[in-house]
Amino acid sequence: MGRMIHDSTTSDVLGQLNDRFGPDELAEMIALQNEFKIFSDKHTLRQSFALLGIVPADPLERKRWYRFLDEQLPTYPSDVTGVYGDARVVKAFRDALGGAHPLPVFFTVHLKSDDPRVTVAPGHPVVFSLVTYSVVSIPIVPAALAKQQAADAAKTRRAEKSEK
Repeated sequence: MGRMIHDSTTSDVLGQLNDRFGPDELAEMIALQNEFKIFSDKHTLRQSFALLGIVPADPLERKRWYRFLDEQLPTYPSDVTGVYGDARVVKAFRDALGGAHPLPVFFTVHLKSDDPRVTVAPGHPVVFSLVTYSVVSIPIVPAALAKQQAADAAKTRRAEKSEK
């Protein structure tokens, strides 16, 4: 996310996701999923999040968020072989909201350099709560690091070009 949208926007979107899919909203989200199949193969993740109002307030950031969901996340590997990032998130929602024992969903991020995969696992991400969540972790490159990497790559390309 960090490469596509500002760090502060990433924090805002994570807050929206964690509020919307937390324990207090779980019954409503189960009912919506059961009735409307918000998370399914018929809808992109972008469509599902837009429907639920999980978008940055700033229009420019919203475009970047949508580009991340449409172009970047589908290229990320996941902890399920052959399933890419966007489909893994949709599966996580379907499993958490449609299972015999529904779970709230908690979103977090991890450094892409530590693990390039979208991962999903049960856990207790809120240290002051005993509630078990389905924890979705998205790999990111912090914006400052992404800018530095882009600058370094450009410098390398210029150096290679001047050697020719």
